[in-house]
Amino acid sequence: MTALDRADTPAVDFQACQILCLDLPPEVPAVRVVHELDGVAHPVEPTRLLEVGHAMWSQWISDPGHERPEVLLGLEGDGIVPTLAMSLASGLPYHLAWRLNQSRLPRQRGAELFTYNQLAGTRVLVVDAALSDCHMIASLVRVLREEGATVVGIACLSEDPAGIGRRVVEATGVPMTALAYTR
Repeated sequence: MTALDRADTPAVDFQACQILCLDLPPEVPAVRVVHELDGVAHPVEPTRLLEVGHAMWSQWISDPGHERPEVLLGLEGDGIVPTLAMSLASGLPYHLAWRLNQSRLPRQRGAELFTYNQLAGTRVLVVDAALSDCHMIASLVRVLREEGATVVGIACLSEDPAGIGRRVVEATGVPMTALAYTR
């Protein structure tokens, strides 16, 4: 148990919003979630990274029903920064899942992400920036279980206010936390 495990969950005013992206191919969603750790609108101070990581970790461990993970699994792209923030705050190691190029595979797989089958027998907390691709996250949970990992939950920076992503993810039987609702 670290000192952060015993600390109260900090109140963090975290901002995330949706933006419309233009000139994208039809297979790419036209809406993207942008959050303050992206560094898009303003540079991110290292202390803010640690503060948000601490808030995410504290939120996870403050629920007695949440199992403690052995490793954090960050999703490529948007999930890397929150995973690093949580890793620094929790003292846990992290692993990254990368998107496969489906066109190069002989047949379609169930998930679009690849973890190199290195998580068998491990308690994993999946970390992402937002639940914008909740079906991919749900598919990843299934694949991780097939590989022998125990998925203890999903931790996100933000979720949609309607709760659509949360319902999809929680239908897999894993709990989920998010710091903020996406505007």
